[in-house]
Amino acid sequence: MGKFVTALLGVITGFVVAHIVNETPEGRRFFARARATVATFTDGVKDAYRS
Repeated sequence: MGKFVTALLGVITGFVVAHIVNETPEGRRFFARARATVATFTDGVKDAYRS
């Protein structure tokens, strides 16, 4: 049970930190780059699966 609580607190802390970082212009640029990278990777996986 202790590991579950620790993991849950980690997830909650991550969301709070991400929210605070996203409020800054640098944070918005970081998350925009991260979303673009994930989208590129996802598109590559989809293309490879269809081939």
